Amino acid sequence: MKRREFITLLGGATLLNYLVEFSGIAITYLAVAKLSLALASIHPSATPIWPPTGFALAAVLLLGYRIWPAIFLAALIANATTAGSIYTLLAIATGNTLESVVGAYLVNRWSGGVSTFDTPAGVTRFALISFMPSTMISATLGVVSLCLSGYADWADFASIWMTWWMGDLAGALVITPVILLWTTSFTRSSVRQEWMQSCAVFGTAIVVGLIAFSPLIEQTANRAPLAFLAVLPLMWAALRRNQRDTATTSLILACFAVWGTASVGGPFARSNLNDSFLLLLAFIISISVPSLALSAEVATRKRHEAHLEFVMHELSHRSKNLLAVVQSMARQVARQAKNLKDFDAAFFTRLSAFADTHDLLVTRGWRGTDICELIRTQLLPFVEPNEGRLTSEGPDLILTPKAAEQIGLALHELGTNAAKHGALSVPAGTVKIQWELKKDGPDNGYLRIGWMERGGPTVNETQNDGFGQMIITKIVPVSLQGRASLQFLSEGVRWTMVVPASSVLAKD
Repeated sequence: MKRREFITLLGGATLLNYLVEFSGIAITYLAVAKLSLALASIHPSATPIWPPTGFALAAVLLLGYRIWPAIFLAALIANATTAGSIYTLLAIATGNTLESVVGAYLVNRWSGGVSTFDTPAGVTRFALISFMPSTMISATLGVVSLCLSGYADWADFASIWMTWWMGDLAGALVITPVILLWTTSFTRSSVRQEWMQSCAVFGTAIVVGLIAFSPLIEQTANRAPLAFLAVLPLMWAALRRNQRDTATTSLILACFAVWGTASVGGPFARSNLNDSFLLLLAFIISISVPSLALSAEVATRKRHEAHLEFVMHELSHRSKNLLAVVQSMARQVARQAKNLKDFDAAFFTRLSAFADTHDLLVTRGWRGTDICELIRTQLLPFVEPNEGRLTSEGPDLILTPKAAEQIGLALHELGTNAAKHGALSVPAGTVKIQWELKKDGPDNGYLRIGWMERGGPTVNETQNDGFGQMIITKIVPVSLQGRASLQFLSEGVRWTMVVPASSVLAKD
């Protein structure tokens, strides 16, 4: 295979980066595997403590499926010193590799990949994937190959398989969350107080581990119930901290429990070392998964509360803005109106135009609205769409909510005056709206909008509504950081507004 083809096979990573990753994964896996195999008692190839499963699963989830050769090679070397032949070595290495690749594929496919621990459902799916298809592959291939080759007795198949499977399962449930959560959250900025709180939780877990599990304290019948103290730091981490601290606390407690059990002490000690470890594994699994799911549930609720707080703040902000606009509108109309009837009619039409613009924004999730749709909505009360008296030309543009509100008000005022005094007051009159987007540079530009009436009666400035003129020449352009001009020409009214593109165009 050519070097270029090899690099392409690696998914775009450079050869040097891949070799570094390959070496780091293989060496780490091999070192942890050799330490774990030292605890094997029921069979040289079956150990109840097998963190490499969790390490390999996390590596594939983080680095991709291309890292599988490193896992296969490390597993092959690690098992070369145990009982077996080349065939059993290949089968065991294949099983160890497949459990990580299959597990990662299922987590990526059905459980959100590296984000699987963000929600209780994700934690549950991860646990089920680890429980059934993933770890059972390794245990089944390994034990079957040993029995077929004569390196294990078929009568011991069930006990060896159970030890193998539970060791891999505990490794996946305890080690993988720690690696993934620290990798994905370590770069996030954290204040000093956050780190102090995390250290307090970890310190408490260490103290509990020393008291409940360590061989430094003599094991008595009265000491056995102290194992339930492990619930305290786990609940603290789950309810007050986050998933990362909860997973780390589980790992700390598991390390102390393994230390005590390996020293033939602690609350899980039995006459048979392998039975002691199986009881320990059942305890680790029973405390790690529920606490992690609880932590994810608390984190989900916090995110929902934060989102709700943001929505309420935004709603308050927008409500205040709307009330300010309506208040200003009412004040200005009141100044121009001669009686209550005139005020009611003028205020109602302007308020209706404002409401129509908001309806457009609501249908788009308050992300803005299309300028053509805005024009149609605002001018529909003044001219029939099929009459041919209204034409609009310009590029497709999505206006921000604020720009849609303000430009909608301007269009409504222009349409109202055209219907009263201008081109839309006579059958032959027409209105043309044009807009263009000009670029002054890669990041600068402006939007020019023009309104031109033709075919209507001559309109002079004194016929124009004072407040309406203020809206289209002062209020709207100033609110959008632009400027506007209004001309009363012989052929009709001409209005032009120029505003910065950044103040009116919605981002994609």
